[in-house]
Amino acid sequence: MSGAEGRGVELCTRFSYITNSLCYCGPKGAHEMFLQYAKSKEKKKEEEDNVRNELLRFEGLPPYLQAIAEENHLDPFDEKVVEAYWIGNELLERCSSETCKKVIRKLMQRGLPESLGKRLIEKMPEGMVPHHNFNVFYVGVGNTSGKVPTTLQNMDNCRVSWGKVLSIEPGSLIVETQTLTEEHEGNRENKKVAIKEGETKTAVYLKEFLPDVEHGDVVAMHWGFAGMKMTEEQRSSLEKYTKKIIRLL
Repeated sequence: MSGAEGRGVELCTRFSYITNSLCYCGPKGAHEMFLQYAKSKEKKKEEEDNVRNELLRFEGLPPYLQAIAEENHLDPFDEKVVEAYWIGNELLERCSSETCKKVIRKLMQRGLPESLGKRLIEKMPEGMVPHHNFNVFYVGVGNTSGKVPTTLQNMDNCRVSWGKVLSIEPGSLIVETQTLTEEHEGNRENKKVAIKEGETKTAVYLKEFLPDVEHGDVVAMHWGFAGMKMTEEQRSSLEKYTKKIIRLL
């Protein structure tokens, strides 16, 4: 594996595996390559390049990685760039609502309806950052690929969330996590998304991605799939940027 870029490619597969296996985004069958890549103990440059090329074929992912990379003068698959998109880190502080507008313009070339894209650009709140949960909450899960309806349940599934492992079952984890709810402000028509803490959910996992998961670990989840263990700093960043985006909606 070639340094920061190789680690970034590997990190990206941990979140992209599940959506591709569900046929929600990316080229057909790419998840099989991602799983083989996870199994490979000594990752070769050719393997890395092949996985990277498959990730670049996903509908919504590349514009975000490219935008964060440009603002920070890094490669789109630098580990810190990939982490910034999926989890959140200091690289997002160099991004802005203008960065998000550039992303939306690129998404309009990759499937996002032009009328929706223009409306999102016009109504963009100041302070937005190009995080995955911005794509889920503001752009709308499924609006670029057209393969998933934009519902509260799908937003809850698609957002990257964090959870503390309470118990480990064969192929699944019981985690303490959160769920999305809609709160009404004033009248019934004025609704906003909120996070409800203290929920218990089941997340599936694969030993290829989480070979040594333990009780008490904090994991990152995407579409009910636990793909990585998180440090406290990563968990804090994910919570920070998720709540920031919700607050700005």
